[in-house]
Amino acid sequence: MYIVRKVIRIRGRRKSKFRKTHLRAGFSFTILISLLLAVVSLTIVIIFTLTTEDLPSLDLLPLLLEPPDGLLLQPTKFYDRSGQHIIHVVENPAVNERNYSYIEENSIGNTIPSTLVKATIVVSDPTFEKNPGFSLKGILNNTHNTLAQQLVSDLLLWDETPGYSRSLRERLLAWQLTQRYGKEKILEWYLNITDFGNLAFGVEAAARIYFGKSVENINLFEAAILAAISEQPELNPFDSPQIALARGKSVLDLLAQQNLITIDEADKAKSSEITFNQVSPTNYTFAPAFINLAWETLSKNIAPERINRGGFEIITTLDYDLQYQVSCTNEIHLERIKTEEEGSSTEETKLCLASQLLPTLSVTNEPSTLDQLSTNLMVLDPKTGQILSLVISNANINENNRIEAHSSGTLLTPIVYLTAFTRGYNPSSLVWDIPLDTTEMPIGPINLYHKYEGPIRLRQAFANDFLNPAFQLINNIGYENILKTANQLGINSSSLNEHSKSLPECRGCELILDGGNITLIEAVQAYGVFANEGLLVGNPFDSESTQKYPSLQPTTIIKVKDGTAGTWSSWYETETRPVISNQLAYLMTNVLSDEGARWQSMNHPNPLEIGRPAGAKIGTTPMGNDVWTVGFTPHLVVCVWSGIPESSQEQKLETKLSSALWHAIIQYASQKYPPDDWDRPPGVSLINVCDPSGMLPTLQCPNVVSEVFLAGQEPNQPDTLYETYQVNRETGRLATIFTPPELIEEQTYLNIPPEARNWAEATGLETPPEVYDELYIPSIDPNVRIDSPTMLSQVRGALKINGQASGPDFESYRLQVGEGINPSGWTIIKSEISQPVENGILGIWDTTGLNGLFAIQLITLRKNESVDTAMVQVIVDNLPPNLKIQYPENEQTFSYADNRYITFIIETDDNTGIESVEYYIDDSLVSNQQEPPYAFNWKCIMGTYEFTVKAKDTAGNISQESITITIER
Repeated sequence: MYIVRKVIRIRGRRKSKFRKTHLRAGFSFTILISLLLAVVSLTIVIIFTLTTEDLPSLDLLPLLLEPPDGLLLQPTKFYDRSGQHIIHVVENPAVNERNYSYIEENSIGNTIPSTLVKATIVVSDPTFEKNPGFSLKGILNNTHNTLAQQLVSDLLLWDETPGYSRSLRERLLAWQLTQRYGKEKILEWYLNITDFGNLAFGVEAAARIYFGKSVENINLFEAAILAAISEQPELNPFDSPQIALARGKSVLDLLAQQNLITIDEADKAKSSEITFNQVSPTNYTFAPAFINLAWETLSKNIAPERINRGGFEIITTLDYDLQYQVSCTNEIHLERIKTEEEGSSTEETKLCLASQLLPTLSVTNEPSTLDQLSTNLMVLDPKTGQILSLVISNANINENNRIEAHSSGTLLTPIVYLTAFTRGYNPSSLVWDIPLDTTEMPIGPINLYHKYEGPIRLRQAFANDFLNPAFQLINNIGYENILKTANQLGINSSSLNEHSKSLPECRGCELILDGGNITLIEAVQAYGVFANEGLLVGNPFDSESTQKYPSLQPTTIIKVKDGTAGTWSSWYETETRPVISNQLAYLMTNVLSDEGARWQSMNHPNPLEIGRPAGAKIGTTPMGNDVWTVGFTPHLVVCVWSGIPESSQEQKLETKLSSALWHAIIQYASQKYPPDDWDRPPGVSLINVCDPSGMLPTLQCPNVVSEVFLAGQEPNQPDTLYETYQVNRETGRLATIFTPPELIEEQTYLNIPPEARNWAEATGLETPPEVYDELYIPSIDPNVRIDSPTMLSQVRGALKINGQASGPDFESYRLQVGEGINPSGWTIIKSEISQPVENGILGIWDTTGLNGLFAIQLITLRKNESVDTAMVQVIVDNLPPNLKIQYPENEQTFSYADNRYITFIIETDDNTGIESVEYYIDDSLVSNQQEPPYAFNWKCIMGTYEFTVKAKDTAGNISQESITITIER
């Protein structure tokens, strides 16, 4: 029994233990389920909270849709900057006003036919009577399957990104909307606001636009067509008349299938004749080109469908009065030059005050060639980036007032000079306006305006568009650097990149002929940077751009109001971006506003002179089909393009066609501003220099002028362009120590570099003699002579003087040197040497630190007190050549491409002449040149390389410079 009881006790304990274990497991499972339910519930709560967070209020819909003051019953309107003038209404001109229509008869409005109500339900919401206002169908692909959902999507959630969350929010709002307002009101709102295409919103507008009648007068077939259009507005009677009819018949079939009409009624309706209105007339717009630009700005931030639907008031940057004056002045200007009539006294001219500022024109172009003349004009405030006026006048009536790119021609030469200023050039730099070597410049020589001027300051070349100096600068500073500057200024046209490949031999020179196309906007923005002291102002609409310099767009919008969310502001606020330094901007404005500098090519007076400080630039192309004028004050930038873009024939339009219009517009627009000039900023100095060398004045300098410099770049050497030579007036040769003093006279000449000698010869310019006078060299005593150096040889360093000092009764000799043709003093090298020398070294002269013309004199004394002498003149040159690698820059990186070449551009000169220039890649000699221009084309190989150039002058002095470049994928 004891054992049995023990067994029972053990089994009992086991059962008890099992029960406890089972209870614990059950309890744990219950806790786990509870936790999972809690997590799921919490997740649902979180999802619901996030989904319903910031749900738009349904109270907005009556504000938008209920007559008579519903916001969407008012079309979107564009105003000028004052908010007083409506300049554009987004409305179909066939609709006088947006009238509200009712489903049930109402004495205050039109009644929507029941046939249109039925057709709309059949097409747009077949389950309208049964659904709770929403459908779960299409929740993943963002379709709107009920009328309530469509209203919510179009009017409350239109600015939300499509997705699962938006789909949930849409259905929740649609259910709430149905519960609050009922299905009949939803249907009525839908019919009064839905889009029927061609700016027809609501059934009343659609009926009037497409059928020329009120909606309450439409027939069954017309109702079916309208219902079909509401589903696909683009398939409307204007754009697709046959498809619109076919889809209307399909709707009639649906109505018959659902017994909403009889088959006979459907067939009778199909056979009825439908007459569509003619294509809707174009709505009048005060400034169509400007509205197009403003519309592009808006559509980047607000869906165009939402703008079209109505309810917005848009305050633009347009100056209403200025726009009127610009437009009418342009029309009068075109009429005058095409009809050759001046000074009309019509009422239009009296109202168009700016046209009275047009200068009198005497145009040589035949009027018949100007029939297709088009003009583009823009006025910009550079400090705010706001467009004040925009006119696109195109002779081609099919154009739609869009801003198009045109050949820039010489309008881009300032980009070349600005890039040069960043690389050590200045307005005083010496450049040569001479014919170019056509073997190196296949498109030259080209000179659009003038005879060749020879040596001039860069200021004159810049201001007068002397093209050959600009070509030389492009070769010196590199096209890629110029392109980088253009991009910084907002000129990102792809044609600038493409054209650099069109003439590789020219290395980008076609840029300032007709290789680059730019838009009106790019032109005014680039010149606006100069006007605004180096700052670019605009809207950063492409802030996500991958460009290194994402462009800022000019501003067209000041304020957007929609009546519900208040004022929109975040996306049209401007950004100010420093593009170039204030100092560089001042150099540009100082040259571009220099009226006197332009007189060489434009005479005085000329249309670019407006009676106040103004920078201005004319641009043209060799064919002459495009002429530009861009000019600015500190307050305004005005750009005018005139041209015949469709013509392939050379037209040679006169630049005055654009400059005269520019003259009138900027004068009128500037009247409300003070005549401010640009203040010279710290970091820019003003000093006197010799014209045209740009170096410090000397007594030989024919003209001294004041010039501006970036601090640290002022000249520190006296002028060497004009030099006085001692000449034998009888022989015309350079005098030597042997020339009789009575025949020597001083004459000042212009020093001509080798590349300019042909020009100097062609123009009859007197150049300094190159041959020394040797007519009076005495006979050589074989016992007293200097064998080396030879007469007029170039020497340097420690110079060994060889010869002979001996002969009968020899006592001693002395060796001495003197500076100049007729030395006023002598320096003894060796004195009273009593040991004769025969065919040996007479002495060694250390010329270190000396440069110029020197005489070496050997004096031999004899015991009978007689004296014998020998003398030679030498040119001492201990100055190494000036040497600079202009392009590429040190540590510059290039992208590898097959058959890509890098052009190494070298600038070097010397007081006596360059003998050779050697090019090395990693210590290996790759090229040797003896004549300018000094440039070397190297085919790219991936890797990092040291590039070295060595310049050697005719005296043997050597200069060397090295850079490192990298070629990578």
